[in-house]
Amino acid sequence: MTKENFPLLTKTTYLNTAYVGLISSRLAEFRRSSEEFYLFKGGDKYKVQAYDELVSIHQNFASFFGLTPNRCFGIPNFSLGIRVALSLFPRNLKVLFIEEDYPSLTNAVKEQGFDFITIPMQPKLEKAIEKKLKEESVDILALSIVQYTTGLLIDQEFLKKIRETYPDLVIIGDATQFLGAHEFQFDESPFHLVAGSGYKWVLAGFGNGILMISELLLKKFELNTELIRERFFQGHFNILALTSLNFAIQQLQKHNFKQLVQKKEDLSQTAKIELSDLGFLAPWVSERKNHSSIFSLKGGEPLFHFLQEKNIRAVVRGTGVRVSFHFYNTYQDLEKLLTALKEFKSLNSHLSFN
Repeated sequence: MTKENFPLLTKTTYLNTAYVGLISSRLAEFRRSSEEFYLFKGGDKYKVQAYDELVSIHQNFASFFGLTPNRCFGIPNFSLGIRVALSLFPRNLKVLFIEEDYPSLTNAVKEQGFDFITIPMQPKLEKAIEKKLKEESVDILALSIVQYTTGLLIDQEFLKKIRETYPDLVIIGDATQFLGAHEFQFDESPFHLVAGSGYKWVLAGFGNGILMISELLLKKFELNTELIRERFFQGHFNILALTSLNFAIQQLQKHNFKQLVQKKEDLSQTAKIELSDLGFLAPWVSERKNHSSIFSLKGGEPLFHFLQEKNIRAVVRGTGVRVSFHFYNTYQDLEKLLTALKEFKSLNSHLSFN
C-alpha cells in the first residue's frame, strides 16, 4: 500500500491519521461500484444482498481481530457502540477512568448513571491505576488503549496482571486510536470489551466501527448476543459504511498487515528518538518502554500554523501539536517534519525546548 494508493499523500505531508485516516483509491473504487449497483441494478436487492452478507462480513471481522463471529458487531462508530454496550450493564457498578480520556468514553459512563472515580492523565499511568485499585473497590476500568492527546500506549501486560489480581474487574478499551495501527487478537488480550471506530487507522471511511465482547462478560452480565446484534441491525444499517470497513480490513490482510505494522513501528521509533533529541517531546515519552505512533509536540498554536505553512498536516490537541505516523508515511515525511521543526526552533529561540 504505497503513496500512489492514497492520492492526498502526493500533495501534502500527511501526519494526521489520528484525526482522520485516509481512504485508498481502491476503497473509493469499491464504494463507487457499490453505489452504482444500488443506482442502476440493485434497488431493493441492494438491501437484501447486504443482509445476506452480514454473516460473512462478521466472520471476516472475527478472523482479523481474533474472536468468534457471534461476539463481534459492526457498529456505526465508537460513541454509539460504547453507549449501547454500557446500557446493557447493571447500574450498581463503580467505574474508574482517566480524567482527560476521550470524551465519548467518559461521557458514556456518566450518562448511564454509573458511580465513578477518576485519576489524572500522567506518565506513569499504570502505577496510578494500580494504586487506585488498591485504595478503592472498582467494578470497571475503562480507558483508551492509546490516549488520544498524548499517544501514551497502555501496557497490556500490565493489564493482564491486573486482571489476574482482580478477577472480578471488567476492563473496557476504547480502541479507535489502536485498531489498524497495532496487531490485536481480542481473545488473547486482557480486555472484556473493546470498541473502536474505523475511520482512523483502519482507513475505512466514516460511519463504521466494531464492538467486541468476551465470553466471560457475556456470562457475567447475562448478555444475549442476538439482542445486542438487533440493537445495531434492526430496521436498516449503513450498508456502504459497513462494507467499506470489511473492504478496508481485507486490504490490510491482503497487504500483510503484520509487515505494515512493523513498517509503521520502525518509522515511529525513529521519529520518537529524533523528536526527543530536538526537544519537542516531553521526557516521559522516551522513558516509557513502548509508545504509539502519536506524538504531542511542544509549540502550541504557533507551531501548528508554521507546519500548515509548510504543507504539513497536524492538529492542535491540548497545549501540544499532535502528529501521527501510519504505514503509508515514509522517512521522507519524517525528514520534512524534522526540517520544519529545526527552522521553527531557530526562529523561536525564546521558547523552551528542554
